[in-house]
Amino acid sequence: MSDVMKDIVRDIKVMQSRLEFAQFGEKKELNRGDFSICLTAVHSILSKTKPVGLAPTDNPDMDKLKEHVAHKTGGANSKDSVVEYLAKIRHYGCGRKYFDFWSEWNGKPNFDINELKEDNRKRYEQLRDFSENFSEIIGLKGYVAWDVAESIQLVREAFLCGYIDEALAGEIIADFSNMALHTYNDWSDFALSYVCGGCYFIYENTGNEEEVKKMAETILGAIEQLFFSDDNDIWAKYAWFVPKNYFNGFKPEKELADTKLGCFVTDRVSMEGAPIQYAERQLPNPNFPDSGWKFMAGDETNEYLSDINNIGVFTLNHIANYDEGILPILDAPVGSVYERNENGDFVLKEK
Repeated sequence: MSDVMKDIVRDIKVMQSRLEFAQFGEKKELNRGDFSICLTAVHSILSKTKPVGLAPTDNPDMDKLKEHVAHKTGGANSKDSVVEYLAKIRHYGCGRKYFDFWSEWNGKPNFDINELKEDNRKRYEQLRDFSENFSEIIGLKGYVAWDVAESIQLVREAFLCGYIDEALAGEIIADFSNMALHTYNDWSDFALSYVCGGCYFIYENTGNEEEVKKMAETILGAIEQLFFSDDNDIWAKYAWFVPKNYFNGFKPEKELADTKLGCFVTDRVSMEGAPIQYAERQLPNPNFPDSGWKFMAGDETNEYLSDINNIGVFTLNHIANYDEGILPILDAPVGSVYERNENGDFVLKEK
């Protein structure tokens, strides 16, 4: 390990120790939407923008913002370029690369690196060895926080530019915040992963350890404010979101439907226990494992449905196990709408 990397790792470990022993007192709860936006709080500190609401600022420099989005996505400013870029990060971002490294360190490699071309193998080994500097700090949790925060921030900026609408923005943000909820237990976990991910991102793009050190210092400075300042200590004041206990903890036992494709289910069904009475198949999002299905109790208002905090994403198989009555309709074409009759059968509604 070089002297520069020793300094970087030391500084991150100092923050790790401070967070471990800090006493923050009782924290306030956040709803799911506000929690998702707070995942981008480092950006808010550094750019002096808002850590609340879908739009990061009320007074944007639109030319500069559009230029930034284009630079990030590497394409024309459009809905397609933004969505395609986010899908790539979702599946092949820094977090995925770290898991490849981790699998090798633990003797169960995801692939044989000797099958790579020589230049690609050397590049992989360089990045793997760099990442090992952080393995003691972040373990298997890796760089997911970086992918999550960067992606949600880009969604906010793309929304402000008018490239994506509120509904799509909410859907994508919910997907990325789920990644955070499934990986981390608190803001401290997330913060350490984020700074290590930021260091990796800079090294992957520059190969310059001095630039990595600057990035680490910048992010650690923001984290200092988010936990220990009097004005911006958002991560000290608010609790990490605790996911809802959907379906009272019900777990699918059988493979009845596609285990990869997802669907939307309202909280009236998943949290309140109301039976599924209404189902409709919308056009699936091609950049996500989406079936297009939405299952509801049937009494939800438009206001209720417009709030992403009232809707969860589950695999079709999960819902089929919960209610096998949906099985006969799952192959119905996009645009189909069904209501349940008094016998418990789903009946196609006439258009």
